Amino acid sequence: MTKQPENKSIELSMDYTNSQINMQFSENLTDDRERGYILSASFFSFCAAQGLSKEAVIDMVSTQYDEFLKMND
Repeated sequence: MTKQPENKSIELSMDYTNSQINMQFSENLTDDRERGYILSASFFSFCAAQGLSKEAVIDMVSTQYDEFLKMND
């Protein structure tokens, strides 16, 4: 029998005072690639659940990505 991987989690919260999103990762979630996979899968799942088209998601990323990069400078 194959051993199942342990559950991992990410908790997101919004700090409106400082205009930032805070992320708390479970102690067993240390691999950045795995963190990115979970976050991106969550984003796409949310977009699909909201009924956004692929084109709308592409447009959202295209127009907003540079703004996020500026916030992290």
